[in-house]
Amino acid sequence: MRRGAAAPENRGERAAGPRTARNKSGHVIRRIALTISALAAIVLGNASAAGPRVPDNDPLFIRLIANPSPARAAVFHGDDRYRSAFEVYLTNFGATPMKLRKVTIKSRRNGGTVGEAEVSGKELAGSFQLAGFKPSPYERPELEAGRSGVIFLFPEVENRAVDEIDTSINLEGWGAYAGSGSVSVAAVLVRSESPIVIEAPVRGANWLAANGPSNKSAHRRAVLFVGGEPKIGQRYAIDWVQVGPDGRTFHGDEHDNRSYYAYDHPIYAAADGTIVSVKDGIAENVPNSEQLAAPIGLETIAGNNIIEDLGGGRFAAYAHLRPGTIKVKPGERVHSGQMLARLGNTGNSSEPHLHFQVCDAPAFVDSQGLPFAIRRFTRNRYRIDKPQDGKQSLVISAAQKVANQEPVEDELDSFDGK
Repeated sequence: MRRGAAAPENRGERAAGPRTARNKSGHVIRRIALTISALAAIVLGNASAAGPRVPDNDPLFIRLIANPSPARAAVFHGDDRYRSAFEVYLTNFGATPMKLRKVTIKSRRNGGTVGEAEVSGKELAGSFQLAGFKPSPYERPELEAGRSGVIFLFPEVENRAVDEIDTSINLEGWGAYAGSGSVSVAAVLVRSESPIVIEAPVRGANWLAANGPSNKSAHRRAVLFVGGEPKIGQRYAIDWVQVGPDGRTFHGDEHDNRSYYAYDHPIYAAADGTIVSVKDGIAENVPNSEQLAAPIGLETIAGNNIIEDLGGGRFAAYAHLRPGTIKVKPGERVHSGQMLARLGNTGNSSEPHLHFQVCDAPAFVDSQGLPFAIRRFTRNRYRIDKPQDGKQSLVISAAQKVANQEPVEDELDSFDGK
């Protein structure tokens, strides 16, 4: 949710455990358990010594926990492509390191494969994070014994008509009795419903979709834990900031909220719905400083905010609003385009912006993010020119009318509100 002070630069032009069979003989079960325990003792006792080669793909020697999240993924349409965002959480329960070679992702429809993608090399390394939100120190992602990590996946899919996504992880074990091969991860089911079509919650020209959908944005990697479960309510969220003629988000004093182009802009209801919750009264931060007006916790992270029930198990969440400007109350029915509040800089925010997300529960944190589609907008192709005199400028070279898509990270868009 925190934002930097300027539009991105130097991009050139762009658009915006193995299964155990039950046996009636308790004696047999005990013997199997003893066998597995003996193997574990061998591995633990010889972790640093050279050992015999073990068969590939033998689950007795590949001690990897791999759990996908969320249980039901979604497909979104942005940048004229269809993609889905989900994660695989990993734990190495063995006594030796595992190196991840590649991840294979298959999109399926009615039991058949309609698309396949492979993630390996630098792309896999960039998609993997160790527990503690640390990037892997290795060129090839590696899980040391007892370590955990997560692979963030963002595959392109054939189209929305996909009903599940299968993932397999190919790995190489290192050390005595270390298993190598492929692990099939439980299939991720895909939501059958299309993303909800909304109106843009902001209006005007040159709104930058900061931290918008991509596989590396701050929102994409914002894993939070509630009740022991990983949640990414911000999976498809956008931080809307407005940029000026020099490509920056402010003019004048960067420590004054009033210097920011986005500040105090009206915020509009994205669709018809019912207001679920409202929070107001949090003072504004000093932008681009470490001066937060309130300590950050579950109740303050979104600052002054509104959550709207859009129906169908989908909720729109508007965050970091200017104090004293919220015009709605819980239980109130609102209509698409109705003014709700004004844009501010409250909560976990480094400068004035609107954090907007659609999610599956009325909460910023205890939810899973869902994609959305804006009914119509203009996508601008742009670059930031920085001549030798230091006076940089925003150059828009082309504009494209777009319908029913979601802006992606660092896309520059304009909304006429019609």
